Amino acid sequence: MDQPQKSPIRKAFYENRSKVVNLVLVIQDMVTISLAVLISALIRQLLVPILDGEVNWHLIINAMLFYVLFTILVAWWSGLYPGFGLAAVREMQKILYVVSLSSIFLGVVLFLQQLALAYSRSIFIFTWFFSALFMLLGRFALRNLLSRKSWWGIPMVLIGSEDSVTPIIEKLLSNRRLGFRPVFYFDPHIPADKPILNVQPIASKDELFSLASEAGIQYVMFSDSAGNDELMQEFRWIRDIFPNIMMVLNASPFGSLWVQTIDLHGTLVIETNYHLLNKRERSIKRILDMVLTFLLLLVSTPIFLILALIIRLDSKGPILYTQKRLGKDGVTFDTYKFRTMFLNAEEKLFDLLASDPEAAKEYTKYHKLANDPRVTRVGRILRRYSLDELPQLINVVKGDMNLIAPRSYLPRELDAIGDYASIILKVKPGITGWWQVMGRNATSFQERLQLDAYYISNWSVWLDIYIVIKTVWVLISGQGL
Repeated sequence: MDQPQKSPIRKAFYENRSKVVNLVLVIQDMVTISLAVLISALIRQLLVPILDGEVNWHLIINAMLFYVLFTILVAWWSGLYPGFGLAAVREMQKILYVVSLSSIFLGVVLFLQQLALAYSRSIFIFTWFFSALFMLLGRFALRNLLSRKSWWGIPMVLIGSEDSVTPIIEKLLSNRRLGFRPVFYFDPHIPADKPILNVQPIASKDELFSLASEAGIQYVMFSDSAGNDELMQEFRWIRDIFPNIMMVLNASPFGSLWVQTIDLHGTLVIETNYHLLNKRERSIKRILDMVLTFLLLLVSTPIFLILALIIRLDSKGPILYTQKRLGKDGVTFDTYKFRTMFLNAEEKLFDLLASDPEAAKEYTKYHKLANDPRVTRVGRILRRYSLDELPQLINVVKGDMNLIAPRSYLPRELDAIGDYASIILKVKPGITGWWQVMGRNATSFQERLQLDAYYISNWSVWLDIYIVIKTVWVLISGQGL
């Protein structure tokens, strides 16, 4: 880590890095939105022999300039520049709102200028779609690229004990795209003398004041151990140094992605709820799942037939494999998958675990094996691209499963699920979900439970859309679900 030195240049760099990121994001958004308009117009131009009409390029260019400018202004007003602190799901939500609002406003302007008939509706629809798509992909790619740079993010100071700030630092460093960069930490109880993951210690209040002023640091984050009333009274002066103050609350089983705050006469109250346990929210989710499922069935039917033939030719046994899984409220159901294992796979598993301690240790931690001898040659390919999951679309149609939800667990895993069963088994399991796209196969069984509980706590339509996008990437990259 490059510790700030006492120089105006370094201070200016710290203070203006957000402006640099703003400029890069604005330029990228201008390019992607302009590209979206031009591609939409070109598509309409290619469709002229089929749909008749003509493309008014003079009007397209003028509308593009207005649309780009208005979209940038709305994005700025929505906090997308630089967007530090926004989770990927929240950023996606804001982008779709911004593009939709800009498209509506463009339509109103064209209508008032009596130009609506001259501006093709297909161009209008394509522009909305490509603008949202290109902005999303462009921003996600740019943040992932820039977040690897040492200078990325807003520098901040953490206040709290070593034990309390260490997990916070780990989370900030593992989620660098969020844009918060821990630089120093200060223990108000015991003078710190050693760095934590290259985050340098501050020994005294005077040093805290001096370094924060020298480096132009404007953000401070209190850990839960530092946030008691006595300490907060003592640190009233902190507001004179840091205009932006954050508080870390104790770990909570409730959702955090869509939390709302309430001011109770100076007392901070947070409100959150399990959206996916709400009947109305579940009904909305069911409708969306069914629409997507029928579209997937329509597209994947030829793939079904081809895979069925390949499986039959590769090894003996049925094409489909049924297995008992835990459904909503713990009721078991038969889940369908393409067979990826040899016959008598369960017996082979128990024999392997009994004879191989390393395999038993791996299975205990992950509830799966990296090099599973039960899996057929074709089965490995199917699993790599999660094609073995396709028949579970039938389970979605039957009402046993959701398209997106916590994973389906085996009945024998009920004891291992433990207390998480009280929330995870309150909803139908899914084909893909939060842990499949965030943790993938590298997560332990306990971490998967935590990710599934997080999904239920933080569910929204936006989160499902984000998971769908991430699922496509996971499948294309061959990482498997």
